[in-house]
Amino acid sequence: MIKKKITLVVCVFGTALFFVLAFSRELGVCPSYSYSSCANISNNLAETILPIFPALLLLLATYWMREEIYQAWFRFARWWVPLSMLAIFIAPEYSHDWLYPIEKGGVALVSSIIFCLVSVAIIGFKYNSLRRREL
Repeated sequence: MIKKKITLVVCVFGTALFFVLAFSRELGVCPSYSYSSCANISNNLAETILPIFPALLLLLATYWMREEIYQAWFRFARWWVPLSMLAIFIAPEYSHDWLYPIEKGGVALVSSIIFCLVSVAIIGFKYNSLRRREL
């Protein structure tokens, strides 16, 4: 299994990259001659790597817990984060359907919310099962 420290470094780097891309206009990352296209590309990339930010927060929650809790959470996170990033990447930027508007931002938000809810449930169930086993 991947160690906690390696996962922490990847999540911190991904979160820093997310914030740089999300605030590229404010930071002046894009040159003035290609401002709109650069800002659009950086916003699309920021939306794609959005699931790394909640992963960092949940990793910090499990970092000081027992190894079994981290491993249970990581078994879920290691496939959910790449799959949600892929779903965000292939989602259309703008929806042409008024009844079911599926866009990148909506897919990113829903996948992050589901990731957080399922992760908290996994961490809670594993913590309770280990606590009951000790008694």
